[in-house]
This record gives sequence, C-alpha cells and structure tokens, in this order.
Amino acid sequence: MQVSHSKKWKSQKAQIVKDKKQLTQYQQRLKEIDNLIQHIYEDNVSGKITDEMFSNFSTNYTNEQKDLKEKIEILNNSISTTEQKEIAITSFVDKVKKYMEIKELTPEIINELIDKILVHQQTKVNGKKYQQIDIYYSGVGIISVSANEYDFEKEFQNILKNNRKTA
Repeated sequence: MQVSHSKKWKSQKAQIVKDKKQLTQYQQRLKEIDNLIQHIYEDNVSGKITDEMFSNFSTNYTNEQKDLKEKIEILNNSISTTEQKEIAITSFVDKVKKYMEIKELTPEIINELIDKILVHQQTKVNGKKYQQIDIYYSGVGIISVSANEYDFEKEFQNILKNNRKTA
C-alpha cells in the first residue's frame, strides 16, 4: 500500500508528539523513583521499615529505574532520528523549490538534488525488456511515486503546501 508523503509527514509529526509526551512521563516517573528510593532508605535507617522490606522495595524500584532508563534512551533515539529525517526532507523540498521553473537541467542541479542513481540489470518479462532505475535524492533517499503522473504532481503539491503551513 502506497501512502502519500504528506500523510507520512503528518504521521511522523504525530508520533514525535506522542513520543515526547511518553518521554516526559517516563522522566517524571524516574524522578519519583529517585525520591521513593531516598524515602525508603531514610525509613530503613529510622527503623520504620525492616531491612527485608527495604531490600524488596529497593530491588523493585531499581529494576523499574533501569527499565525506564532503557525506554528513555530508545525514545530519545527515535525522536532524534525522526527529527533528523524531517530536517532532511524540509531541506530537500527547499532545494526543489529553487528549481521549480528551470529551463535547462544542469549538472549543478543534478548534483544538488541527487546523491546517486543505481541502474539495475535489464530483465525480460513476456518478451518486453524492463530496467529498474533507483534514484537516491539528497537527504531523503528513494522517493516512491505512483505510476500516474497526475498523482505524482498532486502529491508533490501537497508536500509543498504542507511544508508552507509548517514554516
């Protein structure tokens, strides 16, 4: 199933918001656990709880603390990766905007917009020759587009429109 790039962007932005909210909750819980560990230590020293109770509480809180730290690291990495992708996509769209009305395709334009082009081996299907060509665009990689030119133009215009709204 092919999803338009603008829908992917919206989905990624929604995911970042969700991840940041979850990250805040994890960080708050981590602070709570630090306070709880301090309190059970003080309660143990003052004799309010037994050494066995302290050990059980301490083990449980330490395990939860370790789990939360791992989750926080994963979320931070995910948020960072998604934000970097968003920056790369925005940068690419800005480059494309510069060349919306070009009259001639020059090597400079190609070098700015394209990282590499892979030409695969030619294949035959039902007597017809086909050759896959993968174009890796600067900062965004391969952009999958529909075969219908109208759909591509419509999708590209949606990307530009959404980018203008967020800028």
